[in-house]
Amino acid sequence: MLDQNDKNADEKPSLSILGVYSFSADKATYARFIRELIDSHDPPNFSEEVKDILRLGGRGDEMVPLTPEERQDLESELRFYMDDAAVLEVLVKSPDPQFNPHDFAQIDPANPKDHSEMTWNEMFLTADGETEIRTDYRQRLPAAKQYRVVFVIHRWMPSLPLLSSYGELQAPPVQPLPERLWRLAPYELPEPSVGAIQ
Repeated sequence: MLDQNDKNADEKPSLSILGVYSFSADKATYARFIRELIDSHDPPNFSEEVKDILRLGGRGDEMVPLTPEERQDLESELRFYMDDAAVLEVLVKSPDPQFNPHDFAQIDPANPKDHSEMTWNEMFLTADGETEIRTDYRQRLPAAKQYRVVFVIHRWMPSLPLLSSYGELQAPPVQPLPERLWRLAPYELPEPSVGAIQ
């Protein structure tokens, strides 16, 4: 009789989309997130440690408040990326060496050849979705046999499938982003243009 470990060893790799979430579906939470993110990148709100580093590096004169125009530019940039983005949460079971979270993508056939929206800002959570699993350049993926990967696809198109290491996945309908993921998987801009965001 096989014990549980032997049984798990025989399981085939599988991916299940647990949810597709929108930043902008909950307008109040979305507006608060943007405001708090901008505030956190306004130099007067930097931690004392960061301020000391800037002063020691001869950049103390950069610690001036963002102008209203800079704040508006940053908000516009955030909304440009986030308004139509989707956060996907995928349960990964028994992954093999073929699995790569960067294989998640969505290809729009109406766009120029080879244009796809690919994984952005990916992170790993425990199988219950409540705790981050940290990885680094030595350990690219979690060692667990089951975990969740959370990532962003910009310009999400609900009518198109999600591509993965193991083929196409059909996504469920888009829902508002749960509070748990606002907290555990905060959004980062791909190419910040405002100097204050690092």
